[in-house]
Amino acid sequence: MVTKRSKRGNPIPLIVEPHPADYVGYPFITLIEYRKEHTLTLIDNANDKLVKAYVLDMCGPANVDEELLISVAKHWYDNNGLYRYPVSFALSQFGIAAEASKIYRTFNIEYITRVIGPLPKFEMKEVKSVKRRRRKPVPHGVEVRNKVIKIG
Repeated sequence: MVTKRSKRGNPIPLIVEPHPADYVGYPFITLIEYRKEHTLTLIDNANDKLVKAYVLDMCGPANVDEELLISVAKHWYDNNGLYRYPVSFALSQFGIAAEASKIYRTFNIEYITRVIGPLPKFEMKEVKSVKRRRRKPVPHGVEVRNKVIKIG
């Protein structure tokens, strides 16, 4: 007898909440509840299936300078970057993208039950493949004439 596997993940829709009124921390930091664990993050980008973020809780174990990361994110937020481009662009501009990539994680949206803070979404349309025609050689029986173009 064949049994169907039930779909994994939480059927509850994603709840995105703003920071509470009495919140005094950084406005660009987001709390994600992922698989019943709370994680402090800097959201880079989100779409219908994934949330891509820098996990601030992993800065210590990964030997990433958390203060530098937060100062770059603060500069990004103060210059209206939250609505213009992902935080990873700002990290690249300051030259710390390679170091910050150690704490970059992707969260499946099916397992996220709650988000407190900003959840920026940027449409990053990327070309997966470019179809190119192959150059075919000229057949042997075809005569090729080179014409000189006169200008003026």
